[in-house]
Amino acid sequence: MADGLQNKKVAFIIQARMKSTRLPGKILMPLPFGDKVPLIGRIIENLQKSTSNHQIIVATSDRSENDVLISVCDNYNVTCFRGSEEDVLSRFTAIIADSDFDVVVRLTADNPLLDISLLDKTLQEHVISGADYTATQGLPLGMNFEVVSAKALLSLSHQNLNSDDKEHVTLFLKRSGLYQLHYTKPCEDLYASVRVTVDYPADYLLTSALYTLSISKGIPLGIDLIAYCMDNYAWLFDTNKYNFQKGNYPSLAEELKQVKPILEELEFKKTISLLASQMPDE
Repeated sequence: MADGLQNKKVAFIIQARMKSTRLPGKILMPLPFGDKVPLIGRIIENLQKSTSNHQIIVATSDRSENDVLISVCDNYNVTCFRGSEEDVLSRFTAIIADSDFDVVVRLTADNPLLDISLLDKTLQEHVISGADYTATQGLPLGMNFEVVSAKALLSLSHQNLNSDDKEHVTLFLKRSGLYQLHYTKPCEDLYASVRVTVDYPADYLLTSALYTLSISKGIPLGIDLIAYCMDNYAWLFDTNKYNFQKGNYPSLAEELKQVKPILEELEFKKTISLLASQMPDE
C-alpha cells in the first residue's frame, strides 16, 4: 500500500434501497442465480478484500420497505445507516460528520462487479494527487469508482444545492468548478460500451453469468473477467446492450446524443430523421 494511503481511514458507503421500478428487490436477489448470497452481500464481501483501512456502511432510507436491510447488514457485520429517501447526500454527510474518515468511496447497491485491485489503486492515486474528487473513466458501466475527500463532501452543506445535487451526491462537486477534480483511465475505454450495472432483468442475468464464469474459471471479478468474456463469449454483452441508463442531461441536445445510437441500432430511421429536422445544427 502506498505510504499516503496507509494513514488514511476510508469509508465505503453503499447507497441502497429496496425500491426499484424495473427490478424490485434486486439488491437481495441471489448472485449468481440459484445461489444463496444476495447481490448486496456480494458487494460487501468484495469490499472486505480491500487492503485499505476501511469501514463498510450501507446507507439506505428510512422508508419501511428498507427495514429488511437491517438484518442483512447484521449478517455481514456492517453498519446500516438510515436517512432521507430523496436527499441521498445528507446520508453521506451524516455518516462522516462525527467520524474520523479521511476518504469516502461512493458505491451503489446495483453495481456488484467490483475490481478491488483497481479500487485500491484508485484510492492510492486519489491520495497522491491531493484532489477533492477522483473518478475512473472508461471502465464498463457499473464498474467506475468515485472517491471523495471527507472534507470536500462535508463542505457541500455550505453550498446552494438543488434537488439533483442532493440526490446524486457528487454532482455539485463535478459541476461547480470549486473543487479539484482528478480523472484516471485504467484501461483506455476498451470496455466502456459494456454494461454490468443491474437495473433490468437482462442486466441481472448477464451479471449472474459473469459471476458463474468467475467461479467456474477461477478468474477474479473485475476487468480481467470482462476481458476474458469479450475474447471468448462476446455475445453475452449483447443481452443487455439496449437497456437504457437514466442520467442527468443539461439539455435536450445532450439527451438526444445518448438516445440516437440506440435508435440507429434498432433502425428507427423515420424517428431519427424527424429528430434531425427538429434540432438545430451543432
